[in-house]
Amino acid sequence: MTIITSTSTAATGAGLSISTTNVLIDQVPTVTDAGIGEVNSNISDPDHSLNYTCGTNVGDFSVSYGAQTNISYVAISGHTAATPTQATVKLYNGATLIDSVVIQRNNNIMFTFPAQTFQDLIVTFITVPNNFQMTVSYIAAGEHITILTGEQSGYSRNWLNRHITQRTTTNLQVSPVSSLTQKKTLKGTLTLPNEMASFAEDAWQTFIDFAFDQPFFIKEVTSKPESTYICFNPKFDTNAHSQTRSLDVLKLKFTVFNGL
Repeated sequence: MTIITSTSTAATGAGLSISTTNVLIDQVPTVTDAGIGEVNSNISDPDHSLNYTCGTNVGDFSVSYGAQTNISYVAISGHTAATPTQATVKLYNGATLIDSVVIQRNNNIMFTFPAQTFQDLIVTFITVPNNFQMTVSYIAAGEHITILTGEQSGYSRNWLNRHITQRTTTNLQVSPVSSLTQKKTLKGTLTLPNEMASFAEDAWQTFIDFAFDQPFFIKEVTSKPESTYICFNPKFDTNAHSQTRSLDVLKLKFTVFNGL
């Protein structure tokens, strides 16, 4: 199956990618630099309370899923690879490097590429220092759709935001005294106002079914795997276009976790 693209003409930007399948669910990967007492299958579970922490051997921490077919994305959520200073994350098809990214923060990551069959799907984390005992929560892979013209104007760039709010108390001179930070959820809304009815009735319907079954990934910038977040609690709305029956207006609201 090839990557399906939308034909929206009202959005701005380019290359918004959305995962629509995940073939790794319930698979048990093989890992190098294994952690003591860790459960390999946790990496394939979207439940982020389940994690895998690698060992402390000097070298790379790799996760291998073996042969996989019809793969056009690989995504990673909830990792700590860049915690000390930075990390390099690489995706391999057997011995062939497909893509890599150097990160300074623990952003979620999504690699996208032309659909292909993997002899062995391998994700490798190279941390600095290279004996850092990192943790990863979730890896997914499968097919994705591409919104060629990107997101609408004013779209919230949640890969650059933080899951934190701050409240500061002040003294009588209204200068800061102490601060309290709290965790918060991030929200997103994607509006596609000029989509072909054929897209809304076919590829978008497949995506809706998937989104209610598993969390999905969005990558905002094609060339930046780190411009990624995992999305859940979806709310879909489809409306008729105001001018022509050949187009539909699609809206998606969701909750975001970006890893930061």
